[in-house]
Order: sequence, then structure tokens, then C-alpha cells
Amino acid sequence: MMKFMLSLLMVGLLAGSRCSSQSPDGQNWIEKLKQTPVATMEAGLPQKAFNQWLAELTKSAQPRYELGGCETGDTAAAGKCITVTADAGVRRVELTFAVPAESAAQESKQACTFVRGAIGPSDPRSKQPTRLVRKLSDLPAMLH
Repeated sequence: MMKFMLSLLMVGLLAGSRCSSQSPDGQNWIEKLKQTPVATMEAGLPQKAFNQWLAELTKSAQPRYELGGCETGDTAAAGKCITVTADAGVRRVELTFAVPAESAAQESKQACTFVRGAIGPSDPRSKQPTRLVRKLSDLPAMLH
């Protein structure tokens, strides 16, 4: 009976640790980025949610969001970034946003920061050049 209880406890602990390691933090940051008004990311941009603004600019279905590791170029070590990809006709837009560090993430007003972006061909066989996006406000002119 004791072995059974011990094995049941171990299974419960392992299942609990797996659930906690798959925390929804990444999804929370993605949702927060989607809802963030672009005007708060950079002055002069509209007061629209980022996801809506990008979908309207690219005239695509829905941008794709992926959380992964990155180097922001700051003196800080590598952290987590959200890469947003959207197709705009024959071009592909890829934007990278840095997720705030763990200690800063505790603050509810913290938001993701634009790091870099690129506009290149959606077909990798195309010979079109890839252009660097340094500011979000440059994106509308580059797409039209």
C-alpha cells in the first residue's frame, strides 16, 4: 500500500511540474503585444491595437506570432523575443520584439519593445533584396 501511495505521489509531482513548466507566460506576452496600441510603441502611430494595425498594413489574414530566444543587442544577455511574421503580397514582413526581463515582467505596465524588422520576398527563391526596418513608423511607407 505504501509503494502505491508513493508512486501516486511521484506521478502527481511529475504531472504538476510538467504543467508548471508549460506556463502560459509566452502566450500572455503574445496576447499583450497583439492588444498594445502602436501609439504607445512609437510616437506618431495610430491608437490601434498592434495586431489590427499590422493586418491592415499587410492586407494579410492574420500575422503569425512565435515566442523564442534572441539577442537584443543590448549589454544584457540573450532573452526572449516574439517574432511576428506577416505576408504582404509577394513580400514577407518579419518584426522582432523583446519581452521584458523576468523582474520587469512583474510590473503590469511593462510592454514588449521593438528590436528590429525586415521586409523581404515571401518566396525564398526570389532575388528581391531584404530591407531593414529600424522603426515601426517606417513600415507603412516601405509596404506601399
